[in-house]
Amino acid sequence: MRALHRLFARIHNLLFRRLGDARLREELEQHLGFLTEENVRTGMSPAEARRRAALKLGAVQSVRESYHEEGGVPVIEHLFADLRFSLRVFLKSPAFAIVAILTLTFAIGANAIVF
Repeated sequence: MRALHRLFARIHNLLFRRLGDARLREELEQHLGFLTEENVRTGMSPAEARRRAALKLGAVQSVRESYHEEGGVPVIEHLFADLRFSLRVFLKSPAFAIVAILTLTFAIGANAIVF
């Protein structure tokens, strides 16, 4: 039951990623603000307090990446990325893409006939 719930949560995160990104960004900014306020209360200048808070919080990009790894379905995400890339390549040079598709079609058909 827990695995099923986790699967549905991951699919939901895949479909509504932008909402999750905005929520994560807000949460990280809130933590950064709290740490900055704490540093200002200890006597630091606001610029130094924000810099120290950012250092203490750590690499925001790595936090975002780990959040996305936990919340998504990597196989489907990679499939969509590959499909987007193939569509871009097809639109960039359609003649080459058509020749490659026809070559693969004939090669797969010939192999199927032989076997």
